Amino acid sequence: MEHKGIPFPKDQAMGVYSSIWNADDWATQGGLVKTDWSHAPFVASYKGFEIDACECPVSVTADEIAKKCSSSAEKRFWWDEPTMSELSLHQSHQLVWVRANHLVYDYCTDTARFPIKPVECEHHRH
Repeated sequence: MEHKGIPFPKDQAMGVYSSIWNADDWATQGGLVKTDWSHAPFVASYKGFEIDACECPVSVTADEIAKKCSSSAEKRFWWDEPTMSELSLHQSHQLVWVRANHLVYDYCTDTARFPIKPVECEHHRH
């Protein structure tokens, strides 16, 4: 989606962050499901989590990172492979199933919060 000005994932450093917050007024099926505070404190944890990517130290410029993390004749990164640019037909069918059976909230379809559809949502075909 570079032609639409969407930088992910090629030219924008990404990180892994998580947080827990009370969003039961909008994120839980439009506020229908309320948080059960009797189960607090809420804890999220991760184990066996591996990241296969390029390290992007804060002290390095964006141009240096792009150069280091882009494929070249000497080194080919998995994220530059053609098969990574879009889902296969089978993967698209799997995504439709997951969305139908597990998706609770999609900001791309939330016109109340986002009257103008975010540019990264324009490619949604489902």
